[in-house]
Amino acid sequence: MTPVRSLAASVVVLGFAGAIAAPLPASAASAACERTENYAAQSGAEALRIDKLEIRAANRGTERPLTPDADDDTQESGGEGPADRILGAGAAGIDPTTDTGEDADTLSEGIGILGKAVLDSVDPDGLIPRADSEPFTAESGTTESDTGGQGGGDEGDEPKVVTVREVGLGEARTALIGPAKVKSAAVARILDGKSGDQASWTKPVVQQAPPTNAEATKRSTGGGQAGPLKVGAGEMSAHARWDDGMACARAAGETGRSQSSVRGATILGGAETVLVRVPEKLAGVSSTALEGRGGSARTVASATMTAGRIDLAGGRVRVRVLRAPALTATMSATEGGEVSYEPALIEVSGDGIATERLSTAGAEAEFTVRPDRKAMEAGLLGSGLDGLTSGSALPLPHVPGLPKVTMPAAIGGPAAESAPAAAGSTRVRIALGEVRKATKGHAVAARATAITVSLDQVGASDGYHGKPGSASLSLALGLMEAAAVAPEEQSTAGEAGGLPITGPRVTGLAMGGAALLVTGMAAVLLSMRRRRTRQ
Repeated sequence: MTPVRSLAASVVVLGFAGAIAAPLPASAASAACERTENYAAQSGAEALRIDKLEIRAANRGTERPLTPDADDDTQESGGEGPADRILGAGAAGIDPTTDTGEDADTLSEGIGILGKAVLDSVDPDGLIPRADSEPFTAESGTTESDTGGQGGGDEGDEPKVVTVREVGLGEARTALIGPAKVKSAAVARILDGKSGDQASWTKPVVQQAPPTNAEATKRSTGGGQAGPLKVGAGEMSAHARWDDGMACARAAGETGRSQSSVRGATILGGAETVLVRVPEKLAGVSSTALEGRGGSARTVASATMTAGRIDLAGGRVRVRVLRAPALTATMSATEGGEVSYEPALIEVSGDGIATERLSTAGAEAEFTVRPDRKAMEAGLLGSGLDGLTSGSALPLPHVPGLPKVTMPAAIGGPAAESAPAAAGSTRVRIALGEVRKATKGHAVAARATAITVSLDQVGASDGYHGKPGSASLSLALGLMEAAAVAPEEQSTAGEAGGLPITGPRVTGLAMGGAALLVTGMAAVLLSMRRRRTRQ
């Protein structure tokens, strides 16, 4: 046998033996997840929220003389005076622009036009709701007898208080729960409240996965009014996606996104002025995602609010949002959790107010303005507070094991050192909210209110020791929450990101290959020696 033939034979033997004894190791397998890991996240955003809106009707003073016209009205109506007629179900409408001289010297006098408008809007049939009908209530109190300075007389008018609580606008939420049957969900609605006249605002758009959805579910709504809230056209969208590999971090991407927006909104508006006006687009946006793969994977929950300009107290105070707020929570099995909050950047200006920018959490500005009295009260008169109550929770899966995050009891309330607004004025306070967060094991949660606003508006005094009508509002813009959960850290197998490696051990394969190579070389040398001996 020639050396060439011997070498060829050795190579063949080596390859044949290697194929039988030790197949080459296979690459990392891409099979489905053997088990579902505890990856979860949820987020929510609400563009605007009325924490509390309270209207208090004016209270007649005890030293006001009765006019001859009032006495004549009493005789004609069987013992009922002008204030009694206003409180009654059959009271005739009073035009605030008409000066008849009958118990209407000023717009805020006695129970006045303000009291009539509020009561008529809430109680058109003369049936005042009971005090315990929360969250929308009408409460009564007693006053001293109105004797008109003449001695004796009928019982005085009772001041009425009407309250609207916990009503939101532009709500969007998403959830990612790997171990659950519904692993991704997105939901949005225009109104977080109850209104019989605007059912389309309260009906949410919902999308769930798996199976994944190629396109988002969308719906539009028309503009309209619900109680003191007037809203422009709205748009809602919800998009839920899921890849089976996300259950064990073999796939990454956004799992859910939802948005709810309206083209402008006003609160307590009339023909001449409004308490709050948002003339531009207002939206809440929520999203969840799984970023990275294997041991570096992390869950991400994000929330934000977009707004342009906000006018307060009939436009006397203007707020422009120059940078939208953003709240993000992340959690990784190896690197732990993190909360990132970027406060809004706003510019505050107005009539006789120096322009000021607020950019850090906790920054605030406070002003007292004196709007035109007739315009101010016309705004109050134009309101209708009936037909709007607080809403219920959205149909969204719940992420278990999240830590509780507490927020301040009052949203947008006045500062403790602030004096009450004087008669005929409006006190406005604007502040940037702070983030609150909590951690529990491999779960982190956070909440933040981007902008808080409080307004206290008091009507002009009637000059007869009575209490003028008033309106107070606690408002929040950009309520955001985010939470993220990741599984406990686990050791990974080899260099394949936790995936199994099939085939024999590399050490045994190397030793077998080396032995075969030595054997082949020995065979070649032996063949060459025999050839030389023959020669």
